Amino acid sequence: MPGNTITQKQAEQQVQANIHAGAAELPATAKLEQQLTDTGPCDDPTDNGPQGRVTASSTYQVHNLDSEQYPNLFGHLRDWWIQQNFRVLDDSHQNSTVRYLWVENNQDGFRMAMQSNDGGGLFLTSSSPCVWPNGTPPTSS
Repeated sequence: MPGNTITQKQAEQQVQANIHAGAAELPATAKLEQQLTDTGPCDDPTDNGPQGRVTASSTYQVHNLDSEQYPNLFGHLRDWWIQQNFRVLDDSHQNSTVRYLWVENNQDGFRMAMQSNDGGGLFLTSSSPCVWPNGTPPTSS
């Protein structure tokens, strides 16, 4: 059974920190608008671990950037994430109006993504690995 983890609150804080660190790499004109923040059950844990754990996630829309900049922004953020010890899970950001870049931190398992849609929207997301709400697994009686 997986042992202690960070708490749900710490996971939520790290998700927000990841979003803002990534956004800091965008041009100064970028403005974040929070779209969705959620903590939910870890229904499909990739580690085949026990139920009762949760994941934290958040999505922000990025405004005030020209969509013609997107290819360069995706490339820059990809390089920056790699320098920050993330590995690329999916990179389909080139030659498309619907761009997607998904990465995972090699040390803590937090994931980040940047995505654009064909309407010119740009989004930054972050999610945590499965964590125990209080940081410790429940005790068996």
